[in-house]
Amino acid sequence: MEERQKRYVYDCSRGDIGMNHQTILYELKCGLFDLSASSMEGFPLERTFEALQCLFSSHFGIEQADFLLYESNRFLPVSKHGKETTESLLSNYIDSRELFNDQEFIVQITERGYGFADDYLIFRNKELDPLGAILFRSTEQWHSFASTPLLHELKKAVSVFIDQVVSQHSLKEKEKNYRKLFEVTELFNSTMDSAVILDGVVKAVTESFPSFHVDLLLSHEQKGKSLSYRLFDYLNERASAVDAFLSGELTIEHAADLSRSILNVPIKGRQGIYGVLQINAPEGTEFSTMQKSFVRMISNVAGNGLENASLYDQSHRLVEDLQLVNEVSRNLNSNLEMNDMLRFLKQQLVKAFQPMEIAFAFYQENGEYEISSVSSPFFFELGGADYLEFASTRLQGGAESVFEANIHHAVKDPVRFPFKSLVSMPITHQKEMTGFVLLLHKEEYFFSFDSFKLMRSLIGHSSLAISNSQLRDKLQELVDKDNLTKLFTRSYLDNYMKKAMENNESGVFILIDVDNFKMVNDTYGHAVGDQVLKQISDIIMEAVKGRGIACRWGGEEIAIFLPSLAKQKGVEFARELVALVPESTDPKVTISVGMNNWSLHQKTSFKELFHHTDQALYKAKNTGKNQLVVHGGFLTQV
Repeated sequence: MEERQKRYVYDCSRGDIGMNHQTILYELKCGLFDLSASSMEGFPLERTFEALQCLFSSHFGIEQADFLLYESNRFLPVSKHGKETTESLLSNYIDSRELFNDQEFIVQITERGYGFADDYLIFRNKELDPLGAILFRSTEQWHSFASTPLLHELKKAVSVFIDQVVSQHSLKEKEKNYRKLFEVTELFNSTMDSAVILDGVVKAVTESFPSFHVDLLLSHEQKGKSLSYRLFDYLNERASAVDAFLSGELTIEHAADLSRSILNVPIKGRQGIYGVLQINAPEGTEFSTMQKSFVRMISNVAGNGLENASLYDQSHRLVEDLQLVNEVSRNLNSNLEMNDMLRFLKQQLVKAFQPMEIAFAFYQENGEYEISSVSSPFFFELGGADYLEFASTRLQGGAESVFEANIHHAVKDPVRFPFKSLVSMPITHQKEMTGFVLLLHKEEYFFSFDSFKLMRSLIGHSSLAISNSQLRDKLQELVDKDNLTKLFTRSYLDNYMKKAMENNESGVFILIDVDNFKMVNDTYGHAVGDQVLKQISDIIMEAVKGRGIACRWGGEEIAIFLPSLAKQKGVEFARELVALVPESTDPKVTISVGMNNWSLHQKTSFKELFHHTDQALYKAKNTGKNQLVVHGGFLTQV
């Protein structure tokens, strides 16, 4: 092969004009035969036509020539010396059967950068379709040969040669492309990993176009990392890329501003278009029909592979989501206490969505919301209140849910809102909002729309369980608390004290009786008497908050149990009540108080504690009222 190449280079400089026309034709045919054999052995297409051009020039003393191949309704230069592609250069002449010495065409050639040429030959196949052309500056040897009937035989021989060489090259390229396509298809069918598919596309196209730059523009973010991938920017992409994405058709742009030729191929599946495969080539590059067909097939296979991977991911994620919803529903409906239920729900929400802060808020009878103790500490601070107020206002304003990818776009003072991503879902009961859940994260666009939909499903299924728990708590409160005073009932206190005396080492028990309460009822009426009881109950509830419990013992009697409180502290507590009640009631009333304490070393029983305290109260009532009596000790009168 190298010897043939050297021979043609030598012949190019020979310029021998001593041969007769028959000998020239014979040698040209021999040269074509040698070139044909070289081509079959793998001689590159461009080198083959360079040798053909050299062979032609050497026998006619031609110093300047350029060979063009016909493809996609245009003539394209084979030689690297062509400065501009001759798009539709011969479009007005293709149907003509005799193209020779056409001065108008010579003018067009000159204007297209082939000023050296004053003559040309067009070669055709049996169907008279163009195969190629050679442009050259003619010589006397050429004019002498062209004036003979042998010109037609030369054109026929060269046409057959070109047809064979191009066909062989086309078959080899098709074989290579189909082999590559088979490898890629095999890879895509063996995986459900989107990243593997994307990398496979880029690798296959890059190997086929090693001197070009390949980009993947995807409409949706993909898991994992790809070699060359960025999100499709609808507002800033070039018009040709947007057109390819929207139309689903291949587009080509000769971008003069970038000095590039850009091939945009849509990545299509059966259900949609997932992006654009973009090939950037040097300016003036013409993509052949075979190249465009290959890239189109690769893109279609990739589109189907991406679609299958996406559907697999969706189905897998849907199964996981359903399992999560089922697990949450099952646990929430297992008669958990309200706080236990919220702790479990918080744990699942944190696990599924990774929020930085989470809150549960519930509306009270006065319309204000109360934050659950299960909520993040942030929401008990001033900064957390801003987010709670924002979510509550939006939800009460009629929003079905709140989904802010960047809350800074929705508030007037962004500095007060360090957490940018916000999602809030209402907790409803019979279409009435009873509270809401709030999730925050500092990173904008942190919560995806899929996460938002799953969160909505989770909270929707949880709302019923939470509402049932609230109703259960309210019902239990009706059972455990006195309707008038909101103090616990005696039965509740009995159970509470039994457990406390088993688990604590000491405590104080107090019995209170309102002095002359019958006189209040007789003087002011029972309605006023009820108000006096409520006033005293409010005083006592405020006093025992966080220290113990109080209950309505019966009638105008109230009992207080303070576990883990020493005797002396109990005396101080009771004295304060005796002093505070007359100052805080209207009409003014006083109370009599009996007190007893217990400890493990005294071994006082439950019944004995009640009995001794009742004796102390009886003594306080019968020795002057408005005083405290401590069992077994002393009388204290305020």
